[in-house]
Amino acid sequence: MLSDLIFEIDGENNNEEISDFLNILDCIYKNKEPEIDGNALKNLGIEKFENDFVIYGKNYPLFKMLYYFNEIPLFNSEKESIIFLKNNNLNPSKTYFELDNFEKERLKKLILNFAENKVPDIYKPFVKDLVFGNTYYFSKYNMELKEYVSNLNSAYKLKEYGIVKNCILKKELPPKNLILNYKTDLSKSIDLFNKKLNNSKIRKFSIDFNEKNFNCQYIYFKQSLWDKIKGWFFGEINGIHYPALVNISYNNPKIDYLKPFFILNDNEDEINVVARVPKLLYLKYGLTLNHIKLNGNHTYFGKWNIRNFKKILDV
Repeated sequence: MLSDLIFEIDGENNNEEISDFLNILDCIYKNKEPEIDGNALKNLGIEKFENDFVIYGKNYPLFKMLYYFNEIPLFNSEKESIIFLKNNNLNPSKTYFELDNFEKERLKKLILNFAENKVPDIYKPFVKDLVFGNTYYFSKYNMELKEYVSNLNSAYKLKEYGIVKNCILKKELPPKNLILNYKTDLSKSIDLFNKKLNNSKIRKFSIDFNEKNFNCQYIYFKQSLWDKIKGWFFGEINGIHYPALVNISYNNPKIDYLKPFFILNDNEDEINVVARVPKLLYLKYGLTLNHIKLNGNHTYFGKWNIRNFKKILDV
């Protein structure tokens, strides 16, 4: 994982500024709030914005940014998103960065109200914390730090460890061709996964957490010989993409946005697990999946012994 490389660099480093940079990168990667003072951020060329949109994709056209927000299904199609923006006198083709301050504030109020009306009443008090929060920007690249970390992670998953390390130490962007290669490969995995998801049965089980029972949903892949043969001809899902796929899955109407979702891959005596807990559940109940032998924060991964879970899984 990228966090392993960050830890390795930190162990080799004795520069305070680099240590601060590594700390904030690690926090962003792990979905944690960085605890770094304003002077350190300024020295790193990083700006902190409070009560900002935490929706990913601020460099995308607004209609895409809103449509692909999957914590709450705001729109059923890109067309719906475009119509909503036009009806509110906002240019759907502009990016969030291209809006003036007045437009940004108006969009925030519109989306908060719209999102609150989409969720059950018990979750309404948590929508504001879901949509708004502290964001961090790399000033010299006019890029949200979350996107910078995503680019580093893309290069890391391509096993370009030396390039990632050099980028971190020099505070540079990974080469564009690497990011393009990763995104092209990810796009293929998304297409293959969506086909599997649409043709798969969504199964159910439940977990207990803090004396409350939570209904969950999962899909289970067990590769047959015929599946392997098809994979030779039509391609297979790249395993490095499953953390991204479990998040993207919430854009599919088959997946309930208020239930944890698991992708299970059978591997003989073990099940490879990637899972996601909707942030609304985390905000209201503090729900995590660490107690069922999974690592992570919001997005989780690990391995289960299939024999220990046959009682709760329909496999």
